[in-house]
Formats: sequence, C-alpha cells, structure tokens
Amino acid sequence: MKEIQLRRATVADAEAIAAIRIEGWRTTYRGMIPDSYLNEMDMNENVLHWRAILQALPVKEDSLCVYVAVSEDEIVGFVSAMKLSEPKLDKDGEINAIYIRPQWQRCGIGKRMLHKAARSLQAMGCGSCVIWVIDGNSQARNFYEELGGEILIEQDFSWDGLDLTEVGYGWSDLSVMMASADALPFPKALQ
Repeated sequence: MKEIQLRRATVADAEAIAAIRIEGWRTTYRGMIPDSYLNEMDMNENVLHWRAILQALPVKEDSLCVYVAVSEDEIVGFVSAMKLSEPKLDKDGEINAIYIRPQWQRCGIGKRMLHKAARSLQAMGCGSCVIWVIDGNSQARNFYEELGGEILIEQDFSWDGLDLTEVGYGWSDLSVMMASADALPFPKALQ
C-alpha cells in the first residue's frame, strides 16, 4: 500500500476531482441510473463546476472546505464539506461530496477524509452534520452506518430529470463520527 496524504484542494485539482466524481458515478450507479445518463456525463461541465467551487475557497474558508487524498502526486479521492447557512434536518454542517477511485476503496481513505471533514466542520463552528446518498448505494450506506450515522430521512428527489430516492444520514455530534473513524483500524500504510 502506498502512502496517502490529505491536503487542501486547489484550483489546479479541478480536473482530477471532476474525473473522480464521474468515475465514481459510472462505477457506483451503473444499473441504478440509466447508462445513457452516466455515459453522457460531461467532463468539461464538471471541471467548470469544481473550478468555481475551488476558486471560492479562499473567501469561504470559514464555511467551506475541500480536501484531496494524494498518493505519489496522483489524486485518488476527495471530500467536500460546508457549514450550512440554515440547518437541514437539525444539522448545521453537510458533507456534500466524498469520492474515492474504486481501486483505492476499502483501505481507510474514506475514514480519514470524513474525519478531516468533521474536524474542519467543528473549526467552522458546526457540531453536527448530514450526508446524502442515493438509496441503492449499499456500500456507502454501510460505510456511514459503520461510522455511527443515523438515517434521518428517505425521500424522492429529481436530479437532472432523473427520479431518484436519497437517504440522509446524520451525526448529532461530529465527535462521534471522528471517534468511530478512529476506532476502525487503518492499514499500516495509511496511519
């Protein structure tokens, strides 16, 4: 196992982040979301989206963070979290994206990234958080439950004209998420 470093994302990371997100959707949601939608996900559109987010980071660092997981100069995952201007489901923070390249999953990177995001949310003044997942994503759902996430809501929603069901997981105390992540062993190369 190669060593993984977490660092704050920069504008230069927009293309890698977009590629990881698209790869994540195409591998995770195949069979849940129409192939035509997955195959037509636009790289340029995703890069522009993430570039705009990353350009805003310096002026929003008190309410937004994005971290990348890096191995030998290759970005293998990312996490994004924000302080909510209005609470959602009684939670004041939100982890709005966490993606890891499939070949890097199940080796502790997700736990480290969520721990880092939770610590950043605490630094922003948040005490709790919510994270959303498409209902059929059993791997992510199991992961959030393993880290002490509680199902807050299951609801239908529309995304780019697709009718889907999402599940909101929540932690009333970010310390519980961090303690749960710490309690699960990391591979030696990731400690």
